[in-house]
Amino acid sequence: MTDDQTREHLIGRLPRMLGSGVDYNDAMAVISGMKAVSDWSQGWETAGARHEARGDEAREAGNTVTAGEAFFRAAISFHTGQAGNVEDPVEKLRVQSRQREAYLKAMPHLRPPTERIEIPFEDITFPGNLRLPEGGRAPYPCVLLNAGADSTKEEFFTLENEFLKRGIATCAYDGPGQGMTWQIMKLRGDFEAPVGAVLDALASRPEIDPERFGIWGRSMGGYAAPRVAAHDRRIKAAIALGGYFDLQGFWDTSSHVLLDILQFAFGAANYEEAREKAGDFSLVGIAEQIECPLLVVHSDKDDICPLPEAKRMAAEAPNAELIVFEGGNHCCDNMPAVVRPLMADWMARQLGAA
Repeated sequence: MTDDQTREHLIGRLPRMLGSGVDYNDAMAVISGMKAVSDWSQGWETAGARHEARGDEAREAGNTVTAGEAFFRAAISFHTGQAGNVEDPVEKLRVQSRQREAYLKAMPHLRPPTERIEIPFEDITFPGNLRLPEGGRAPYPCVLLNAGADSTKEEFFTLENEFLKRGIATCAYDGPGQGMTWQIMKLRGDFEAPVGAVLDALASRPEIDPERFGIWGRSMGGYAAPRVAAHDRRIKAAIALGGYFDLQGFWDTSSHVLLDILQFAFGAANYEEAREKAGDFSLVGIAEQIECPLLVVHSDKDDICPLPEAKRMAAEAPNAELIVFEGGNHCCDNMPAVVRPLMADWMARQLGAA
């Protein structure tokens, strides 16, 4: 993609960034200071380093709440800086490592705190962030949070809080090809396999009710969530936000920005090879097997995953409800105050949360 396309894409992420907890003033400072695309990553790393230093000072002084918030701001800043980088894997991994370390510092000081779990899968392990509601009575229902092609589990902290307030535990994870696992395993279409490993890891925990699992996913995760629900009956409710039905079906009309991201995530040498791999990412013959309730949330202005994809998903799943928001962007990132409570309330009803 050209520098102009990249710049437009990165600035277009602003609603998503703010919804995930990025500081507005940091965003304005980075955007206004951009003279070249490379300034994006550098600007966010500078912001992240500043927040991390503030967190270190607060922790040393015993101000743990302030420390947790500052370390989280550092982690989400580092994530934002590396998210658009698909051309320099070494640099991407370096900044992601700073993101991981900052979030590890934040975890014990967040409210409620976060526990890092390691999920064995095939010949690797991948990380998850488990959070339990404060108050209420265990075992808790639990919702799994499935990221998109360029998301990471640390991006979901503010979303997790919506479910936690309703008595639902959350587990966000970096599956194969997502977050920091891209260097050891590439993105794959059969999400039911790695997510099945997440369910196995959680089902044995006394704090989690194995009869009340839900799954939520955005974008690529909005394809993964219904697919997992179709294959694994442990899932009792699923939400697909800004997802798609058949990736290959709209490949040829997708932007180069999206295709670059997917080519990187698939580990493909070129667009042609990536397009072939996209054939594995389809709900054809699968959506009809979903038995649990499925909430499909989309917008009429989604320029990544076209609205007809969501309509087809809802039409072919037997127990689906489709909600379309007018004026929303991809994954309705520009209206989190409306969309997130709606999804959390729906999941709470389905899982019988307190």
